[in-house]
Amino acid sequence: MSIKGTSKDKKNVIETIFRFSPVIGAVIGLLAAALFVMLYNVDPITFIGALCKGALGSAKAIGNSLNRATPYIIVGAATTIAFKCGSMNMGQEGQVFMGGLGVAVVALILPSGTPALIAIPLALIGGMIMGAIFISLPIFLRVKRGVNEVVVTLIMNYMATLIVSALVVGPLGKVGASYPCTENFGEQYSIFNWKSVGHLHVGICVAIAVAILAIYMFWVNPIGLKARAAGSSPAASLTAGINPTKVFIIGMLVNGAFCGLAGGVELLGRYNNLRGGYADGIGWDSLIVALLSGMNPKGVIPAGIFFGALFTGVSSLQRSIGVPSALLSLIKGIIIVCVVTGTAIEKYHLNRWLTKKKTVK
Repeated sequence: MSIKGTSKDKKNVIETIFRFSPVIGAVIGLLAAALFVMLYNVDPITFIGALCKGALGSAKAIGNSLNRATPYIIVGAATTIAFKCGSMNMGQEGQVFMGGLGVAVVALILPSGTPALIAIPLALIGGMIMGAIFISLPIFLRVKRGVNEVVVTLIMNYMATLIVSALVVGPLGKVGASYPCTENFGEQYSIFNWKSVGHLHVGICVAIAVAILAIYMFWVNPIGLKARAAGSSPAASLTAGINPTKVFIIGMLVNGAFCGLAGGVELLGRYNNLRGGYADGIGWDSLIVALLSGMNPKGVIPAGIFFGALFTGVSSLQRSIGVPSALLSLIKGIIIVCVVTGTAIEKYHLNRWLTKKKTVK
């Protein structure tokens, strides 16, 4: 009995290690970055200390970290929704930008006296609609022409950023502005923030609500359970009367809408107008958040907070210990590569291990 128990415990430990491979990869990435900064005569312990202080060392730092985590959580949850529904959307960056554009259009069209309780929801709904519209082309090409959505959504990322840049320079541009941007939105579009916590805005509550909604839909609600079945095995779901194409379309539209919401929350939480490049990197970083969560909505909140704190901490290193700005991108790249590698190890070895267990049985 003891031998069997020991063997079972060993299997559980191995499975746990495989499932936490992305997290282990993130830790290894931090350690590798700490060793790399030694080339710049920076002590690794000093590096880790400065990183933690920059991310969590004050109320302002905590607020900045959570504000940065907000779009990561929303887009990360949206990405897991699409994944569970059987799609691989890679156009988060573009959908975030288009969401900001949708918010800006609504904010500039509505009368200046519109109260905040009406203006902000309408603007965010406009962002969600724009994100959903922008993802409609990849959906159409996949359903009607069989074109892989990964390729189309990747290309459309660049289309979105160029569209926003062109509009803020041209038709929507503010005359006489020192940088490309639209006219300022009214004060009613400034979402509530806690000044005592580094101007942490209420968008973090929206992000947590989106993640909880995704968890409820896929692990509690029967509709979500059917969607997971269709996403994991389209052919088998057909025999159960589930239409995988319909599930794919709904999952992609929800993904695009939530990415648009993230762009709107980011815009209203940090800026008073739309400007080119306002959300650079959010979509790409959110993909890493989704991978770090294991493509599971349950892990999106901690993964988003971790990456938000990492972004804030790394950004503060240039001021605190004099690390060159180019090195900051390299540090993030090292961590991202380790996270992706950890995710790949998890998928490969966990599937192999589970297959071996079934064969033995």
